[in-house]
Amino acid sequence: MCEITGTILFCLFLGVLFFHKHRFILIRRFFALSGTVFLLRCVTMLITSLSVPGAHLKCNPRPYGDWFQRLYYAYLIWKGAGMSIQGVRTCGDYMFSGHTVALTMLNFFVTEYTTRRMYYLHTLSWLLNMFGIFFILAAHEHYSIDVFIAFYITSRLFLYYHTLANNQALMQRDSKRTKVWFPLFSYFESEVNGIVPNQYEWPITIERLQYWILNGVHILESKWKDLVPNPNEGFLRTKFFVKPAASSGKKDD
Repeated sequence: MCEITGTILFCLFLGVLFFHKHRFILIRRFFALSGTVFLLRCVTMLITSLSVPGAHLKCNPRPYGDWFQRLYYAYLIWKGAGMSIQGVRTCGDYMFSGHTVALTMLNFFVTEYTTRRMYYLHTLSWLLNMFGIFFILAAHEHYSIDVFIAFYITSRLFLYYHTLANNQALMQRDSKRTKVWFPLFSYFESEVNGIVPNQYEWPITIERLQYWILNGVHILESKWKDLVPNPNEGFLRTKFFVKPAASSGKKDD
């Protein structure tokens, strides 16, 4: 049930991305924050080893073999997004809960980048987040401390990042220290001025389609001229890509 609620939250987040005018800023911030939290999770898994939280969990050692086989298992976990409904079963990665990180991160992005008038969507997002955490604890998939730390770290990091991003004065006051301690933040947010407005639009318009088509035609035209010595011959005729030669105005006798 936790992964089902996470899938619903992910669909809501995709809907926000699809219609938000500044969707690329949202994608950039989402991957930066998620990558930072899961990198920190890798460190905590290495330095903190906990026993299985439930008797139903089977945690037997696996003979991984060489590095190629280890990378293959890592690929399988990445391919299945670490979800048991995708057939992925991991062991020993309890500190802290990756499912709680995903639920909380998606919840905060949905509520942050939608207007206050969508209070029903905010309520639904928080309910999905809380119910997902409840299902994790009810199924004895994690300890309570795993879930608490995951929620705390994810929420604090999200708030700290957006506090700096929304207040450029804080970042400019000590820009050198910011670049040293937050290099990715300084690079990603260098061209963002202030709070990102929650404006929405239809991403595919007639003007954009015309621009993409004309741009593609120009690219094909340049490639065709480079590859073919005489572009007037071949299946791509001059009426499509090559301008016809201007007539001299003289008539044959």
